Amino acid sequence: MQRVEITGSSIKRVAAETAMPITILRREDIERTGATSAQDLVNLIPGNFGGNVASNNVGASGVPSTANLRALGARYTLVLLNGRRVANYAVGNNPVDLNSIPLSAIERIEVLRDGASAVYGADAVAGVINFILKKDYKGMEVSAYKTHVDQGGGNTTSFNLTGGFGDISTDRFNVLFSANHEENDKLRASDRSFSTTSVRPDLGINKSSPRNGVPNLKFTDSLGNSYVGVNPYRYNGCKNDEFSLVVISEKGCGTDYVKYIDLVPEAKHDNIVTRAVFKVNEGMELFAEAAYTKDKMIASASPAPYTNQMKYPINGRFYPKTIKLPKGLKLPAGYKMPNGTVTTAESVLAADMDVTPTSELEGTWRTVAGGGRNDLTKTENTRIVVGAKGTMAGWDYETALTYGKNEVEIQFGPGKFSYAKLEPLVKKGEINVFGTQDAASLAALLGSQLSGFENGGTSTSKEFDFKMSKELFTLPAGAVGFSVGTSYRKEKLTQVSSDVLKNGDEVGGAGEVPGVSGDRQVYGLFSEVVVPVVKGLELSGAARYDKYKNGFGTQFDNLSPKLSFTYRPSNVIMARGSVARGFRAPTLVDNLNPKALNNTSSNFSDPVRCPNGKEVDSKNIVGDRQDECNVQLTTQNSGNPDLKPEKSKQYTLGLVFQPTSTISGSIDYWNVKIDKSINAMSENTVFGDPVANVNQFYRYDPEIEDKYLKAKAEAEAHNLPPPPVPVGGIKLPYAANTNKDFPLAYVALPRVNTGKFYAAGVDFNLNYRQKMGDMGTVGANYDSTYYSKHGYQYQGSPEVSDLGNYKDFGPTPRYRHMLTLNYGLGQWSASVTHNYTKGYWDYTDPASIAPDYPELRKVGAYSTFDATLGWKPMKNVSMTFGIKNIADEDPPSSRNASNFQVGYDPTFTNPLGRTFYARLNYKFL
Repeated sequence: MQRVEITGSSIKRVAAETAMPITILRREDIERTGATSAQDLVNLIPGNFGGNVASNNVGASGVPSTANLRALGARYTLVLLNGRRVANYAVGNNPVDLNSIPLSAIERIEVLRDGASAVYGADAVAGVINFILKKDYKGMEVSAYKTHVDQGGGNTTSFNLTGGFGDISTDRFNVLFSANHEENDKLRASDRSFSTTSVRPDLGINKSSPRNGVPNLKFTDSLGNSYVGVNPYRYNGCKNDEFSLVVISEKGCGTDYVKYIDLVPEAKHDNIVTRAVFKVNEGMELFAEAAYTKDKMIASASPAPYTNQMKYPINGRFYPKTIKLPKGLKLPAGYKMPNGTVTTAESVLAADMDVTPTSELEGTWRTVAGGGRNDLTKTENTRIVVGAKGTMAGWDYETALTYGKNEVEIQFGPGKFSYAKLEPLVKKGEINVFGTQDAASLAALLGSQLSGFENGGTSTSKEFDFKMSKELFTLPAGAVGFSVGTSYRKEKLTQVSSDVLKNGDEVGGAGEVPGVSGDRQVYGLFSEVVVPVVKGLELSGAARYDKYKNGFGTQFDNLSPKLSFTYRPSNVIMARGSVARGFRAPTLVDNLNPKALNNTSSNFSDPVRCPNGKEVDSKNIVGDRQDECNVQLTTQNSGNPDLKPEKSKQYTLGLVFQPTSTISGSIDYWNVKIDKSINAMSENTVFGDPVANVNQFYRYDPEIEDKYLKAKAEAEAHNLPPPPVPVGGIKLPYAANTNKDFPLAYVALPRVNTGKFYAAGVDFNLNYRQKMGDMGTVGANYDSTYYSKHGYQYQGSPEVSDLGNYKDFGPTPRYRHMLTLNYGLGQWSASVTHNYTKGYWDYTDPASIAPDYPELRKVGAYSTFDATLGWKPMKNVSMTFGIKNIADEDPPSSRNASNFQVGYDPTFTNPLGRTFYARLNYKFL
């Protein structure tokens, strides 16, 4: 049998001897799934759950698609291409983008379901996914793929050309090339009944935003009465389709923002892959690989919320003559009625009533007439590998130079506006904030749009590696295998923001988005040994020493050891196990990201000034200066140059069995613990227990802001220089302040070594394959993961289990499986696959618990069936027809609040529904 290198080991061995728990997906398995992207395929693996998907770009920008083995977080899964690293995604704090993997050129995928820090380095804690390119390919083929989504939207079209020439054994060379183009249509939230509104009484949630195309207004009327948060359309139940208004209180309206958003963004993917091998002699092969991928994505979110306090002048040309107060509005004691009477106690308005505004009109506004916000993201990934491998003096060796670059450029798309351009127009009254724009105001609004470069980054990795292995000597039970190797890698990251983002000038933007720049060098030395102790018993040991030297002055090192064994008491069963230690270094963003203001990902209420969504009595009126109830609140995020590496411990124990020639399987228990984990403090935790986390809430004294603004206005009136800004700014932040008159400046969510993650479970695989003579071949494969525990712990706090529970990092369903039945006869093949994910307890906002919002709510299981039919009418033609989600199952409903989509969880489910697809392949003979 040919000796090969298996993912997770540096020693070439016969494949059947491996002790590693590995799942292998071959080309026929990939095509049977109907997947066209690495993201779609990886999401089908039961041991993978909760990585980023394309849908996460809605309401965000520059979000890659990521793998997430063991649901521990994408940063703990190492993604390789042909056994070597790929450059990390260049924006944010992310690992490898799965869109940079050219799936069309992949021959097989090896998923190592065990930690491999001892072989590959720091970030292989949860496992390794190794995409392996086609090799020694000869001929040429073209293929086309097309889907038809039954409910409409989200269709995919792709074309591929693959060719190769030369035979290693006879010509001493082989060249492979592959090119692929794919287009994904967008899917709008309004295209699906389960996602078309933010108001879900069945879930007890109303996620509409108080920032509207027609604001909830603060004003004074002609009788001297003051109002806060009154919407001109509240009197008729907020019925206004143009602005998608819904009722949120007895006086205010909200925007049903999901009417404007995507579920799945529009995208285009292109890749070109080449690989060449030249056989110098029997002991040496030279090889080179080059891959280029380009992805373009357009993600549409809701129209931009004008979060600065909008002030509309009395002389503005759209200033309303009257505002209608809604029936049921509570009038305070001392309220002056039009008939001259004054209320002596709080009363309720018995009928709609017109009042005449006489002051500036204030509130928060939304640029509905400008359309939804669009981010245009372009990602390019370049990878070049040159190397040599062969045998020398009895040693197998391989060495290579690898260069990888990931470039991300995000452009301002339509619907993005500048405060600097738009605010003067609003202050002069030239924009209609009360209804439909006329031609002049619409032109003025659209003239305030942003365009051009928004932000982006470049991530580069340059690596040299060398390894060699051989069988040193032979013991009575077999040969002792040994390998040793070294690597050197230099990483560099540059993230750049436009002046608009640096200054927080984008209307409805995430606040200040500063740039990051840094580099590091990583030195590695690793070794592995395999010792057959007695017949049937084999011990393996591996260790890797890594040293990180950061360009900003810090450094650290670590030794990652691993011990494993296999024991074969008979030909039909094998026991295996391993124990290992590992570590993960903080990323450059973890270390260097400067302090910057951002927004929470979901809606919260100020726990002091608006507890449980109810405004308190305050000298400084709640909502007067800023939105404070059931809205995205301001956070301050930051890196930390003093972060320490994370440490991990893990072990596995399992059995591999093959009782007959037709049945085989494996069962493995695994356990992972990660200490000193690096995370930004969780917004769910901080807002869920504001008393325990009071030090994270920073407030400001509004009187300081008032005094400064008054002094500034007086200086401007007299053409004098502006007064100096108080130290700390006009919103001088005070920590741990619970004064109900002090609004929230921000909530600090820094990165810290917060505590630990832990996970354990069982992987079970069962295979059956039976040849039945003239009746064909039948087969079955069952692949599953069962979690026995999963959770996290913040330092100084008790452990939190998210096993079957939606917590800070989402849920971890207790069980997932993929069961496939297949049949082949002559020119025909067919398969049916069942994908199943067990349900879990839904997200709970502690402040929202009420009779219509129970503390405990179950998210149903997600169960879909897929089917394929293959036909090969002639030697060079093959066709595949398939149906995904045969029963057209909708995603189970969820009140999850971590995404812009409402009513289901886009990270864990697919909103497309029943999808028909066809693939045609033609090989040139």
